[in-house]
Order: sequence, then C-alpha cells, then structure tokens
Amino acid sequence: MKRFVCSWLLLAIVNLCAAQTTLPEFGVITPEERSLTECPFDKEADAVVIFDEASADHNDQYNLIVTRRIRIKILKQKGTKYGDIAIHYRHKDDIQYINDIEAYTCNYTNNGTIPDIKKVPTSAIYRQKINEQWSVVKIPMPDVQPGSIIEYKYVSTAKNYNYLDDWYFQRELPVMHSHFSLAVMPNYEFAYRVFKSEQLPIVVKQEKGSGRIYFEMNNIAGLRDEPFMDAEKDYLQHVEFQLSGYQGVFGGTTKYMTTWAEVTREVMGHSSFGLQLNKNIPVDDAWMNKVKAMPVPFEKMAAIYNFVYKNINWNGFGGIGAVDGVKEAWEKKKGSSGDINLLLINLLKEAGLEVYPLLVSERGHGKVNPEYPFIDQFNKVMAYVLIGDNKYVLDAAGPYTPPFMIPFPVINTKAFVVNRKKGGIITLTETEKKDQNTVSIHARIDESGAMTGQALILSNEYARLTRVRAWERDRDNFREKYYTVYQAGLKMDSLVMHNLDNDSMPLEQQFGFSIPPTVSGDYKLINLNLFSGIAKNPFISDIRFTNIDYGCLQSHTVVEAIELPESLKVESLPRNIRMIMPDTSITLTRILNVKDNLLQVKYTIATTRSVFTADEYDYVKDFYKKMAGIMNEQVVLKKKE
Repeated sequence: MKRFVCSWLLLAIVNLCAAQTTLPEFGVITPEERSLTECPFDKEADAVVIFDEASADHNDQYNLIVTRRIRIKILKQKGTKYGDIAIHYRHKDDIQYINDIEAYTCNYTNNGTIPDIKKVPTSAIYRQKINEQWSVVKIPMPDVQPGSIIEYKYVSTAKNYNYLDDWYFQRELPVMHSHFSLAVMPNYEFAYRVFKSEQLPIVVKQEKGSGRIYFEMNNIAGLRDEPFMDAEKDYLQHVEFQLSGYQGVFGGTTKYMTTWAEVTREVMGHSSFGLQLNKNIPVDDAWMNKVKAMPVPFEKMAAIYNFVYKNINWNGFGGIGAVDGVKEAWEKKKGSSGDINLLLINLLKEAGLEVYPLLVSERGHGKVNPEYPFIDQFNKVMAYVLIGDNKYVLDAAGPYTPPFMIPFPVINTKAFVVNRKKGGIITLTETEKKDQNTVSIHARIDESGAMTGQALILSNEYARLTRVRAWERDRDNFREKYYTVYQAGLKMDSLVMHNLDNDSMPLEQQFGFSIPPTVSGDYKLINLNLFSGIAKNPFISDIRFTNIDYGCLQSHTVVEAIELPESLKVESLPRNIRMIMPDTSITLTRILNVKDNLLQVKYTIATTRSVFTADEYDYVKDFYKKMAGIMNEQVVLKKKE
C-alpha cells in the first residue's frame, strides 16, 4: 500500500475549488477549544496544535513577507514543554528578520469559566545566536499547565523568494488545522510538490486574478520518534516549493531548473559551486608531485582525502555550495562542508583522478525523488571518484569515514552526479560492508550463581565507525549503551581499546565483567544474552509510520564458554533453535551445549537487507519480539543432591 503521494504543478496553472477556512481572531478562544481535553484523532498526544496558519507575500522591494500564527492546547503535564517557543531565522547578511511578535497564555479560573490571559511582555522575548548563519527568537510563555492555550504570531521578512521555506502541515504534535497561502510575485512561476498520505485530503485553491494559492489540511496525527527511522521529513505531510521560471524584460519565459540538465547548467555556472572547481590551490609543489607519482590510483585518492580531512577543519556549516570559497578555506584551514569538499575535488582533479561533484541528501534530510529536479532535495556536496570499475564517495567534512567506505548517512539514498556528459541520478548502496560485531566471552559461575568473566569484542566496518565515534563523544555513555545495559547490576572494569586509529583493523574492546546472582528459591538463573546488540526488542509501538532503515546490513556473533561449579547442575537448558523471516531477510541461530561442566553458547544474528517498509512493520516487530524472548531465555541451575 502506498502511504504517500506527491504532485508537482506550476502555481500559475492550478485552479482547484475550495473554501478557505475562517479562524477565530487572535486571543479569542472558542467554547470547543476551551473544553478540549484530548485530541480525538491522536489520544496519546500531550498537546495539540489547534491551528497553524501562514500567509506569504511581497513588498515593493520584492522582499518575502510571511505572517504566521499558531495556537496550541496543552493536554497533559508532559505537554508543558511545548510552552518553550523557539523561532529560527537566518541572520547572516541580514537575510531574514523576525518582528511584530505577540504571544499569550490563556488559563481558565472559576471552575473553568473565566479566561485569564497573560500576555508575554516584549522585554521577556529575547534573541540568541546559534552560529554564524542562524539565530533564534525565544518566547517564554507564562504559567503553562495542563489546560492552557498558548498562542503566538510574528512576521518574517526575508531578502527574496529564494528563502521561501517548505510548509509542513504535520509535526510531532497532532494538528487540527493547518493552512498556507502564497502570493506569487508578478512574472514569476513556482513549482511545488505535495507529500501526503492517501488517506488524508488536502485543499488546494488558486484565487483567480490575485496569483495567490492556498493549501489546507486538517486532523493530522502527530509523527513521533520511531527506532531506526529514516528522515522524518519524508513522512510528514508537507508542500515543497521551488522557483521554476520567470519572464524576461523583453517577454518570454525563462525556465529555471525544471530538468536535471538545467540543474547541472545552473549549479555549474554558479559562483559558489561550478566556478569553485577550477581554482589554483597553493599546495606545496613537492607534496603534490609526490602524490602524482604514486602508481596506485586508490592510494593517490586516499592520500589527498586524508590530507584535506586532517588539515581543513569543518566549521559545522552545510550546504551544497561554498560559503567562503575554496581558496579562503585553504588559507584559513577551515570552512563549510561545501568549501571543504569542493576544495577536495580541486585537488583530486589536479592529481589526475576522474572526479565529479556529487549532490547528496543525507538520510536525516530526506529522500530524493528523481522525477522532480528540485535542488532543495540535497543538503551536501561530496566527491565522486571513478577508478576503473570502482566508485568512491568521499566526504572530508564531518565524522571521518575511510575512503573505501560510503559515508554512513548516505547509504540507501539517491544522489546526483553533476556533469553534463556523465551526470545523473545514482543510487548509493552498500551490500558488502556491514555493521559487524564478534563477541567472545570466557566466564565462570560460582556456587552463589554470580558470574565473572572476560570479554573481547571485535567491531568491523560500520560497527567500528559507530563505536569509535560513540567512544570519542561520551565514554561513560558508551559503556552503558554497549555493555552494562544487558543485566541489572552488571559491572565492568579494565576496559582496553585497540586499533582506535587503524582503519584497516577491527576495533578491539577488552574488559572484565561481573554479574550478581539471580536466585529464585533453590534455582540460579543465568543470563546468556550478553553484548549481542539485542538487549531488548526496540519495536514496541503498535503503529509504524516510517520505514525501518538500519543503513547497512547487520552481522552479530556471540560465542560464550562458561565454567559451571561442581556443586550445581543444569536443571533447564534452552533448546537449540534457528528462526528465520519468511523472505530470509533476518535470521537468528542459537546453539547450546554442556559437557564436563562447560557450557558453550553461540548466537548468530544476520540480515540480508537493511530497509523494511512501514507495511512490513508488523512482521519485523513480531520477529524481534520472538528473537528477544529467545535470546533472553535463561539457563536454570540447581544444587546437586
């Protein structure tokens, strides 16, 4: 079943009939809003958006003017967090400004009959710089509690229509009503795409003579976080916009990026992209000559990639084009992802390698639809290198990925090779390198049922990358996430990490551990599910809106050798088992054997594909529920008579 449909139309030719909804005035609360205690179409919600409306227009200078108003009802105590309002805007070069802000909280006194409206004073509203490009306006709503209605409105002024944002009808909270009205500038054409569920209707109306188009949706359940979900954006009901054409001074319409060939022509002629690809980077001649002399092209590519990664620092800014320019990034030894990766492409070209810019959309940014040449579908540029029959994707900005691996955020995505002859949409897939862990455990059980032992974990390929990054980010959380979560009271010591800086070797994790006894009457219960990667079933929700996307294939093996005390015997031993999905996409194998007081255990978990659709969720959920149950079955020991 298709969950989403999309359309792509020119605003100038849409003419669908619908009646525009009339909303209450700012600060006027209806009896229905006052009596609302739960969202009728999303009963688990902690709060609900009563309405979210905006109107986009322009002034005499053709600035983009967006007026927006949002009203929210707080339903539960957990929903009070939605009283912290933050409005993000682009402050760099005065691209955008937020003003005319008004806000209030409405509570009801005298048994819920008298409204008590507390307006937010202008002095309480403040601005905060996030980075060199973005700032945020923060509105602290007063006295927010269950039953509160909060409402705020503001005006956003941007330099031009290039900064027209997509409109999202849906969010984490359920939305009762959402509409967006857009006035198209004279002589301009905009294209749009609608992403929505087949089950949810949308109103689209063009007002004759005004050049204004109106979008409306109602009663949309919230989309909350789901494990292993890909981009939330792909599942939110929304409309995307892009400038598609404009009329020239002497008549005629110039089309703007309505085919992929036009996208290539446009970006290759742009000062922040194509004109950055033939710069003379003043690298040391001796170093470059040494690189050029390398006989193996892969080693040449790896040398340049590692050189750029280690010497040019990423400033945290993204985008598909250069921000300051590749030469300035070289001089400052710092730049945006566009600056750095376009610089990388320059050096790869100078070394004689076949390389092209690759526009990518990282999974968190959203899927690319090849049928629609929308440049906003991409959020980053990377280097695409061809060596013989091998293809390499390099990203020198962000977390380090060895040059022989596809950066994890773009696996299972579509990308656009920017080149007039060899360009086009490609699919980035990885079927060989996996998230691969091998666990070896040697342990002993004492007479009380307590376990002590040593563990060696080898993490390969994407598992290595994930764990190295987690270790560097937060070592205490690393121990909890990967080790101590498996058993209450589990303690570990003497953790030693090997090969942290050696990409060609697995990450070795060696440590000692101890587990207190679990006793039930005369029986000692032994947990065998240790460090397997499946501590519990991650899929517990009844409903799934998004695909399950692991990113890459999974392979986990756990081998255990556990010495049992002479005084205890095995009373109950889980049986050997092999469980497999009907399409063989996920398998679990468990083998147990006891001989001469030595318990030997082996778990193997493997996947043959990394993406499962939302329609397959019930099958995956049921499989993981059974798998977690099998893996958490315990060995029962009893004192010998």
